[in-house]
Parts: sequence; structure tokens; C-alpha cells
Amino acid sequence: MRIPQILWILALMFMIPGVNAASVQDSFPDVTFKAFNQFVNANFDDKISLATVLMVLFTMTDNTDLFNLHARQKHPTCDGEYASNTTRWIKSLAHRIKAQLQGNTKILFTKFQLTQCTKEDDIITSLASKLDVLAVLDLTPYDSHGTFQNKLHPVSYNAIQSVKTICPASFECEDTECEPRGLLQATKIRDILTVKLIKGTSIYYNVAVLSGKCSKCKSIYYADHESVMKSNDNSVRVYLNTAQYLKIGREIWVDRVFSNAVIGGMYSFHASAAAYTDFWNDAYGNADSTNGLRITRRHIWKAFIQESTRSIALESKLHLELDNNIPINEVTTQAFSILGEGGRIRPADGHACSECTQPFSAVPEYIPQQDPAAVVGVDENGIVPPLAIQDPASENNSNNIEPSAIANNYANDVDADYAPVKMVVLDGIVMGPTHCAYDDCTDDLGNARGGVFCPHHEIIYGATCRICDCTAQNVPPTEACQAHQKEWSKYSQNHSRQNLAGVRRMLQRPGENMPWEPATRGNAQPHDEESTEHQRKHYFSPARFYCVETICAPCGTVIAWTKFDKSESPTNILNFLEDIYPTEESRPDYICIDKACLLLRSSIANGSWDMWSKTSRFIVDSYHYINHRTEDYICRKWCNPAPLNGSAPNLVVIAYDRQGNPYYKRAYNTQACEQLNSWLGGFESILKRMTPGNFNWFLHVMLFYHTKYVLAKQKAKRSKKTDIDDDSDDI
Repeated sequence: MRIPQILWILALMFMIPGVNAASVQDSFPDVTFKAFNQFVNANFDDKISLATVLMVLFTMTDNTDLFNLHARQKHPTCDGEYASNTTRWIKSLAHRIKAQLQGNTKILFTKFQLTQCTKEDDIITSLASKLDVLAVLDLTPYDSHGTFQNKLHPVSYNAIQSVKTICPASFECEDTECEPRGLLQATKIRDILTVKLIKGTSIYYNVAVLSGKCSKCKSIYYADHESVMKSNDNSVRVYLNTAQYLKIGREIWVDRVFSNAVIGGMYSFHASAAAYTDFWNDAYGNADSTNGLRITRRHIWKAFIQESTRSIALESKLHLELDNNIPINEVTTQAFSILGEGGRIRPADGHACSECTQPFSAVPEYIPQQDPAAVVGVDENGIVPPLAIQDPASENNSNNIEPSAIANNYANDVDADYAPVKMVVLDGIVMGPTHCAYDDCTDDLGNARGGVFCPHHEIIYGATCRICDCTAQNVPPTEACQAHQKEWSKYSQNHSRQNLAGVRRMLQRPGENMPWEPATRGNAQPHDEESTEHQRKHYFSPARFYCVETICAPCGTVIAWTKFDKSESPTNILNFLEDIYPTEESRPDYICIDKACLLLRSSIANGSWDMWSKTSRFIVDSYHYINHRTEDYICRKWCNPAPLNGSAPNLVVIAYDRQGNPYYKRAYNTQACEQLNSWLGGFESILKRMTPGNFNWFLHVMLFYHTKYVLAKQKAKRSKKTDIDDDSDDI
């Protein structure tokens, strides 16, 4: 059978993989089609597929080092060497080809040859002989007279590189208000743009970008988005979640492998866009010394946005629609307002696992301690420290905390069916973006590089003295009036480059104290004390959000997050909880936070405890409880995370060690949020330089991918456990 020449041409154009250029490469074998076709017809079955022939060909061109070894053994030059056309080198390759075909090796032989190959060794030897003959065509370092010419180098595929285009995936109009008309090519031939395309780590040049257009509704279809006309003659950009290629620069497109690698690198290594840019340029951008391609931080940041918006939109089962031609910073702001869901992490919706939910238990299986302050892991065999500070007021207030929720939130009917008991954990990490310096205004800065006010307050106070309550005009180029030049001078000196270098050293080495410095640099705010808000004296610098507050399940799944402006106050926390859990059905049974006792007091004081007491109980994480139970009566009595007296049977379980001995175990990981924030703190140096829009989107994306990662690990863990259980059943 003669294989048509057009099939060979198409195969070489479209089936060859792209590769990075090596330092030294040989050109693709200069064998004529006639000679190669004759070899195929003479040595293979007439029903052999084009894919199999190409697999054999590319197996040979990808293994030039092996053919160097094979050819050298065919041409002995030293005593004791002997020539062989079927060396072990070529037989090894033949064996791997046979394995690749999964035993279907008959197509590699003619019918006559099959009658000669009755054993496994005969098949391998015969196939090795075919490869040896095929190599002689142009894959040997020796000439036809057996004279050594040059060592084979890796083969370059540039000569048979396919012509790539970037065009819409849709082939007809998909507007529901239009007809499914076939799309017309919207660009004139002379105006077709050619760009660079990065696929994985390979770079392709002069790739044509084509667009389609509906002749009726005038919508324009691109590879990564659609421009849809609206009734008011304005067009909106629809970001396609299934796009194969993404535009990240005027003349640079990338595939989803590249954009996914950007997010994966940032997530796994806490890398900034600038750091990933340096990595990619050093590792891949300089690989081709002839052409080369260096990308910028803006390219990486845009790849991050393009990929993340589509991933989160896909999870939300919608396509992101934004106005055309808006700045990239505005894309993040609008994307968060549409896809951010107020800080809720969609993959966590309805999540429940054995680490964050426990079967309901109305009756404790244990009462090893009668003291309600006894906690698992500390007081099983010891004496509970007494309350060091008597607080009659707290004891009186404690009488107001006796709702059904504290009594385990359940009726006395122990035989009734109850839903599993669920816990969430809260904690905050001090970091946040800048915002308008004016009191109680959290709008974005009008100028993110050096500005201190939002556009509204810049108009009102931009030319006045930046000292609070001073209405005099400032004295250019300073930001203070004549009467407050001393304050401005002090601020300028404290924020000079030389002074900031010392501050940076202090932040990087918090444990270091120089002889001229005080013994301590300040006291951390205790977890049980009300947060204090510092009154600003001037507006020389923008304000900054105080902290990021996160809610996560004990297993590490992130549920939601938000920013607090001035402090992590109980009021802010309660408002956050009410926003995330608006109904009684949605609320968890236990809410763990290091400020639980303070939260409980504030909830009683403002009346919200009447609502929360029906469903939930506030408890302190185990670390803070041990340190605080001797100082606070309410914390001691009502906020124990794992009481040993049986008052909360759903917080303590009985587990067994490897020897089968029972022991008491905390049912939930109350440190989950602190562990999350410890990981999240690795992004602080990146986040603190971002505008609020970029801050919100970047943080949301990282928490989204972190949740997906945690859920994937849990799924793999369950799958592994199932496999082990199945194996055990078979024994």
C-alpha cells in the first residue's frame, strides 16, 4: 500500500511536538519522501496507521544518543570488539516500541515476516533490524563507507514545525438573541496580527491571531473572549472560561498550562509577579539564543488575572462580563465585586468532613473530671489551677449565659436524630492595603502612588494642611501650613530612606535589641482585651486596613474572609459572623476564636446573644484557654474548648492508640485558623504593596486555590483509605 503524500505532509505539520531549542542541534533527517515511503511499504503491514509510523519515526529522532551508541558498536575499531546490526542498544529500543503498542506488533511486520517470527526474541530482533535499516537513511554518524563523520546531536524540529493560529473556539454565533449563524473571518488578510505564543515552556513565533464576526448581531468572537453588542450600542467583554489561549500582552499569548503554572508558582512558593518573571526569563526565556523572549512583570500579573478570573467564574458557573477596554486594575476590582461573593469561598459551600463535623452525642462517654475548667490534653491526671482573680461582676453576668445553647443546644430526648455537630474557627492576621486617610472613609486612594485621600476628599482637603482639624492652606512643596512645619519636618525625617532602612531591619529581626534600644519594643494586645483605636493626628500618609479576618473549618477549608479597618473588635467580628451566617440553619454549633470570652461579653451587652444562643456557643482555642482560664471566670466556665467534666460531649471524643488503649482527644483542631494565617503571612510582603482592588482579588484567589488544594488532599486521603479498606476485605 502506498500512503498518499499529503498524509505525510499533514502528519509532519500537525503531529510533531514543540520543543525548546538546544545549544547544538542537527537538522531534521534529510530523507526523501520516496525513500521513506518505500521503506514503509516494504517493511510494515499494509494496514499500519499513520500514527504508528510517525511514532516509530519520532522515537528514532528523539533518541539520537542511543543511535550513537548503536552505530559505534556496529563499527568496531579495537581488539575484542565485534560488529552487530542488532545490538542490545537497538533491541532495547525495539522492546520499548513493542510495549508502547501494547502487544499489537503485527502491524510492524509484513505477512511473510510474521511467519518467520515465532518467538518473542525473534520479534524483538526483527524489529531491531528494521530500526537499524531506517537509521541508515539519515540517523547514523557514519557514512556509507563506514567512515565516522560527526556525532549525532538532538534533532531540531524547526523544519517541520506546524503553522499555528489563534482563533475562536466557537464556529457559530452563540448569542441567545441571535441566530446560530456561521462566523465570518473579521480581519482582512493584510491586517492579520502575528504574535508570540507560549505553550507550556515552548515559544512559537509569527502565530496568526484571527477573530470571527456574526453578520447579524455584529458580535465579535476572539480566542479568549467575546465582544457582545448590547441594546444601547455599547459592547461588553465576555471572558470565556474554556479558552485555550489567553492574551497577556500586545504581542504575547499563552496557553492555559502557562497561566496555571503562574498561579501554581505564586501559591506554592509565595512568589510575587516579579519573582516569577525572573524565574521564567532565566529558565526559559533565554533558552533560544537566536530569538529569545523576555516577559515582564505586567505579563505575569495579567496571566494571573486572566487565569484566576476564569477559574473562579467556572466554579461559580458563569462567564465574567465586564465593559470593554477597562484598565487591568479595574478588572480586579470589578471581578471581586462580581465573583468575590463578599469574601465567601465557593468551593467550601456545604463542606463537611470527619475533621470539621462530628456525630451528635447527647450523653458524654466520660466524666474523668468534675471541674468545668478541666481541659483535654492537660488535666486528665492533674489538678486544675484555681481561679486567681475573683470577679463578682463576671459571675453575675454568667447567669445571663444559661441558654439552651450552652446546655449543648439540644433537647433532653437522647434518642432523637440530630444533625452532625459542626465547628468553625476564626482568627485575624495583621495586614491590609491602604485606603483614604480621612476619618471613617475606606474608599480607594485617588492616587495609589503617593496619594493619601480618595478622589472625593482630595478635592476637599487636597490643598489644605494635613494636620487634623487644621483648615489653613499648605505651603508647597510641603503638606503642612506654616504653623505646622515642625510636624511635617519630623514626619519627613522619620520616613526618609535612611530611617526606613533601620525600621526594615527591626521588622526583619524582631528579636534583636541594640544597646541603645529599650528592652522591649511594645506589648502585644492580649486576646481578651478590647481593641483600642488610635486617633490620627495628621493625614501625611494614607490609612491602612488593620487586619484580615478568616473563617475556616477545623480541617483547614477556608469558608470566608474579610478586612477590618481599625481593629479586630468584637463588634466587627459579630457583624462578620452575622453576614456569613444570616440564618439559624446556616450557623455552626461551635465558633472558636481566641477572643471568645470577650465576644461573649459583647454579645450579651448588645443583645445579639439572644440570637446566637439558639444555635451556637463561643469557645476559646486550646492555647489561649490554658493561659486565660485562671484569670477570667466567664472564659473558665463557658469557653472551654474541650471540657473533661462531660458538659460538652461533642467537643471530646475517645480515641485509641496503636496498642488499643483508649485516651481522650479533642474532637476539633482549634488551631486551624492560626495555621492558615501562618501560611497566609508569607504573602504579606506582596500584599502590602497592592491597591485595595488588587489586594482583594489576589487574597481571594490564594484562599480559593488553597481551599481547592485542601479539598483535593482530603479526597485523595479518603480514596486511599477506601482502597486500604477494600484490600482488607479481600484478605
